[in-house]
Amino acid sequence: MTPGAASKHQFYAEMAKLLGAGFDIRKAAGVMESTGLPAAQVLLLKDLTEGLEAGESITDAFARDAGAVSGLERSMIAAGERGGKLAPAFQHLADYFGMVASARREMVKGMIYPMVVLHLGIFIGTVPLSIMGDERTAGEVAGGFAISLVVLYVGAVVLFFLGKIVLKKAPDSAKLDAAINRIPWIGKARKHMAMSRFCKVYHACLLAGISMVETVRVSADSSQSGVLRRAGERLVTVAKEGNPLGPGFIAEGAFPSDFSRSYTTGEEAGTLDTDMGNWSRLFQEKAEGAMKLAAVMVPKVLYFCIMAYVAWKIIGFFTGYYSGLEAIME
Repeated sequence: MTPGAASKHQFYAEMAKLLGAGFDIRKAAGVMESTGLPAAQVLLLKDLTEGLEAGESITDAFARDAGAVSGLERSMIAAGERGGKLAPAFQHLADYFGMVASARREMVKGMIYPMVVLHLGIFIGTVPLSIMGDERTAGEVAGGFAISLVVLYVGAVVLFFLGKIVLKKAPDSAKLDAAINRIPWIGKARKHMAMSRFCKVYHACLLAGISMVETVRVSADSSQSGVLRRAGERLVTVAKEGNPLGPGFIAEGAFPSDFSRSYTTGEEAGTLDTDMGNWSRLFQEKAEGAMKLAAVMVPKVLYFCIMAYVAWKIIGFFTGYYSGLEAIME
């Protein structure tokens, strides 16, 4: 399957619809294959069919291509398979990837105008200076502009890959994860997304009747948060000792206090499955709202910085221009 969130959203939504209508996984895969799917998704369903024919579990068959199916997907599908709740598991994944796809679209749209202004700023910083009195030729001016653009693009690519490396390490480092979460707007969106993943997998595991030790461990791992993973390790110890997890959640600062209190009362009342389903939806809504806010605010901050750069270039241009005129007049 292609790694795009929009593609995964549509795939899991269609699978959830078919499974919810009573189709078994093989028949659902057959129907999906006949709908003209992208080549990558056809290969995924082919792996699924071949794996099932070879006696593999649904989860193992899906996970044949580790690069196409993430840990969150594997955990969710595994929980759904064990509890006979595949349709809700696929719907959880569809909702999650739909949220991610929507936020990415908003972010891309928000970045268009700042990028246009940035290119204009680079143009102002290189071309007018040459036109207004510089002795360089047109080719030299164009070359200077092209070099500035190359530096911009190379810097953007370097920052992009550095960001990916940092984000890839964050799930294994609580300190790094906590540091990223302090970034305005982006950090809040990340924390809500981590809690959304945690609650989705936790809910699926509860429906599947999986032991609390495994439920906590798998949910914390699926959160893709170093902070929640470290907290999950301590909660696993509590679960192994046979103690209630509510006080453990309250003691952990990694979880929101209202969530921890709700977990404690739900544990006592025997309503954890319902409560976790509700929290899963709530954190997804919060994550979606936070991501949309970040998609609005981050481009605005970038736009402000670019405008400051453009203003600096314009001021520098006119300062130099008038200084030259004064020198000529003297």
